[in-house]
Amino acid sequence: MSNSLPPTHATGQHSLFDWARLLFVAILWGTAFILLKTAVAEIPPPTLVMARLWIGALFLLIWMAFRGHKLPPLIPKLDERWLWFAGLGLTGATIPFMLLSWGQQSLDSALVGILMAIMPLTTAALAHVFVPGETMTVRKFSGFALGMVGVALLMGPDALHHLGGTQSLAQFAVILGAIFYAIQAIIARKLPETRPSVAAAGLLLCAALMITPFGLYAAWQTDMPSTKALLSVLALGLGATGLGGIIMMAIIRDSGPSFLSLSNYIMPLVAVLVGVLAGEHIGVTVWLGFAVILAGLTLARQKNRGT
Repeated sequence: MSNSLPPTHATGQHSLFDWARLLFVAILWGTAFILLKTAVAEIPPPTLVMARLWIGALFLLIWMAFRGHKLPPLIPKLDERWLWFAGLGLTGATIPFMLLSWGQQSLDSALVGILMAIMPLTTAALAHVFVPGETMTVRKFSGFALGMVGVALLMGPDALHHLGGTQSLAQFAVILGAIFYAIQAIIARKLPETRPSVAAAGLLLCAALMITPFGLYAAWQTDMPSTKALLSVLALGLGATGLGGIIMMAIIRDSGPSFLSLSNYIMPLVAVLVGVLAGEHIGVTVWLGFAVILAGLTLARQKNRGT
């Protein structure tokens, strides 16, 4: 098995297909914030996380069976990739899903989007240390920093007014969740060669098993949620968790964790564009945020020239 870098990852150049995949996963994850806000109003976080993980895992198992793929063996000898799946599931699903679900009980989606923008910079910093070919240059750092500023401008000053105060703990939970996502992206890049669908299914299964005792306990003390909440969980499991998991693993394998992390800058753009299509008016600050994010994306992904 080889951990050599694919050509696009090694040169910092990415194809139209790479960007199309990134845009698609950003759409899946961007809509997840709205679905999560709806579901968590009626379903306790442990139960919500358990449900979306099992839905995502079952969806991927069905997809694997259709494609003729199998999970690594558990017996008679445990395949070492299960240890990787457990680590990926814990750092990229069980823990951050819980933190974000709990945080969104009291935070607006706009503020969550701003706080999540720390993930690309964190990923780039970790990749600089642990991933060959992912050197943190002045140009790349400037691009990521510009992206964070752009997200703040895009979401508007009103969202920033809620920083700190009585919601500090919830805000810290979201930031910590973003950091765990960054850690998962680095671990995933080191994963022994595995098909993206198999890796995604394995990590979701491990994550689901870890959260199930807590999810069942919380569900036992909760009333039956509405149809709207249940449909939101179903959409979360199939879209952001299941399908998003396959694409995430493919992007990390082909383009690296730093490239995947740029989705956190694209997600707010998607949210605003959806609002525009729905007839919402956007002001000058939003357009400025667009421009700054696009400039940051361009700067962050330029080919390294030793700066």
